[in-house]
Amino acid sequence: MTSLIPVTTARGITRKVGFELEFAGIELKEAADIIQSVYGGRIMKGHRYHYEVADTEFGNFRVELDARILRRMANDDSLKKWGIDFKSKEGGISIEDMLDRLAKTVVPIEIVMPPVAMDQAQGLEPLRAALQERKAEGTGVSLIHAFGMHINIECPDTEVSTLLKYLRAFLLLYPWLLRELKINMTRKLSPFVDPFPETYVKKVLEPSYQPTKERFIDDYILHNATRNRPVDLMPVFAMTEPEKVQKALKDEKNKPRPAFHYRLPNSNIDDPDWRLMDELNYWMKVEKLTTMPQMMDKLSRLYLLRRKQVIVSFRKEWAETIAILLDLDE
Repeated sequence: MTSLIPVTTARGITRKVGFELEFAGIELKEAADIIQSVYGGRIMKGHRYHYEVADTEFGNFRVELDARILRRMANDDSLKKWGIDFKSKEGGISIEDMLDRLAKTVVPIEIVMPPVAMDQAQGLEPLRAALQERKAEGTGVSLIHAFGMHINIECPDTEVSTLLKYLRAFLLLYPWLLRELKINMTRKLSPFVDPFPETYVKKVLEPSYQPTKERFIDDYILHNATRNRPVDLMPVFAMTEPEKVQKALKDEKNKPRPAFHYRLPNSNIDDPDWRLMDELNYWMKVEKLTTMPQMMDKLSRLYLLRRKQVIVSFRKEWAETIAILLDLDE
């Protein structure tokens, strides 16, 4: 991590990072037991699909099965791609019954890890290793595993200039990240990590775009009234415009917090060579680019120019171009 990257917040506190890991192949209670075996703490059962492991050395972990995922997939017919018709419920199958049937396939178990200081994040790797040892299944095990690993990275501050800088850096690196992370095709087809609309990308990368915070939020909501973007800014925006954000999201859960919700990585928990820190290090490429304002300006202009000139294979060409210009493969 280069020293130019802000490792503390505007208040002088070390920035924190949290991981949300989706997987299958392990029961909820078993996952809670694994967390306790690694970090101690107390296991508490909230309800049928929710456990908490409290008072561990890092804080409180949550283990849950999210019924909202199944409902969303049922509503937009995503399940039909895999031969599952949720709407034709013979004899009245409950959401709980359907979750029980699909808990080890379509609907993942999720471990929500507590935020830890960025320089202590390595301490979460023993949990990853323990889950691998118990044969947890990630994105690549099945064609219907649209599983991901989300990373919540605390913002240095919530000034519009900072948020805009990070969003620009991510959009410039997005084609390269897609190539390097080898995003699973099932996840690309799922409704959970849709790319930013190209019209919005062009707006943000235009160097003359210097919005007020109000306009920045309004523009974002206009083009992205969803949590399902590879970097989700709704939690940050909800801190200052909670009513506006909630109205746009309708019934979607959105906890206000000063963090970039980075949703792009696969969950490769079953790969013995995979590490949480590897995924965080990809995000650090975004962090590094934010410290290079002149380069970002040049890259933004080049992106907009090449986007007009290249139609068929732009994303591939841009990934190669930016990798060379920023020496990303070092």
